[in-house]
Amino acid sequence: MAKIKSESRSQIDKIRDVHPKYANLLEKQAQLLARQDELQRELNDGSPQIFHLTRTESGERITITPGKVSLAERARRATLGWIAQLPRPKPQPKLRHAAAVELVGELLSPQPPEEIDPPPPPPNWPDEPRYRAVGQELEAIAEALNLLAPEIAKARAEYSKLVAAQHGEEYRSLVESVVGAARKLGDALLQHHEFSNQLRLDGVERKHLRPINLESFGDLEAGTPLHSVILHAVELGHVDAKQLPTWKLPASLAVLKTI
Repeated sequence: MAKIKSESRSQIDKIRDVHPKYANLLEKQAQLLARQDELQRELNDGSPQIFHLTRTESGERITITPGKVSLAERARRATLGWIAQLPRPKPQPKLRHAAAVELVGELLSPQPPEEIDPPPPPPNWPDEPRYRAVGQELEAIAEALNLLAPEIAKARAEYSKLVAAQHGEEYRSLVESVVGAARKLGDALLQHHEFSNQLRLDGVERKHLRPINLESFGDLEAGTPLHSVILHAVELGHVDAKQLPTWKLPASLAVLKTI
């Protein structure tokens, strides 16, 4: 009977099964980054003016495709103007003379709100309010991402420990397989060197064997690739110290190469 293939789940769903807070933090980070990209595109959405040259029998004709000036460029141009650089303080409220109000206050109409709390001055250029809003939102997003960073790092460490605990035995089994393969290869290399050495002792010229180059494995003792892999696995507690080999070449590599 054929097995029914289960629906693939997203990485974030797998994380949520183990550490819900870490998943929520990653989702919020992704949302903020997406919004940041969206605002950056709005800020820099511009295109150059393009001239098209068309040649016909009657002559040449030039047409122009208007360009689009980005919001950031419009802001740059506006701030270069001397008017935009002048300070623009908020208008002061128009306060009525207190003593005069006491004399005739009951006859006066209520003071308009715009006199008590004047509105801010109009923008220097049409899109200034939007430019300021984009800038403020980008600043808020950047600060929010900074606040999330240590929380994400902490949650990731907690999540990693939980997953590592779940898969510890599985990984140990893989390491045991690697160590077993390394020992098997080392044993084979040792047999190769012992065979070659015996031929050397028998007076055989090495070149007639068409020997392979095994120098990258060294002399199989401490510090060589295979020995280091097994030693590292022992030091980390994945395999027993009994797995550490005691390979010893019958002669030095320099001597083995001389036959």
